Amino acid sequence: MLAYDLPSQKLQNFMRKEFEKLGGRRVQYSIYLFRGEPHECERVIRHLRNIAKNMPGDIRIFPMEESVWDGQIVLNQPDRTAASLARLFELVEVW
Repeated sequence: MLAYDLPSQKLQNFMRKEFEKLGGRRVQYSIYLFRGEPHECERVIRHLRNIAKNMPGDIRIFPMEESVWDGQIVLNQPDRTAASLARLFELVEVW
């Protein structure tokens, strides 16, 4: 799991794009997951370590077994489908 707190939108976008290019997926605003074999995870860690070494802010990687993520307890999660549909309805005009 990758989590970061970066001082600018530009750096946030850069980190997001780099992690997504490696196969990571966003689960919250600045929390991302990468699922892979140990050698793939090591490659991702090396790449992100090189990118992050001169970047201001707080960037952390939390290696974990998949069972740890699967065991999470979600206390509150917005209904993303409803929010997505609401944005679409703003663009639709009924005749």
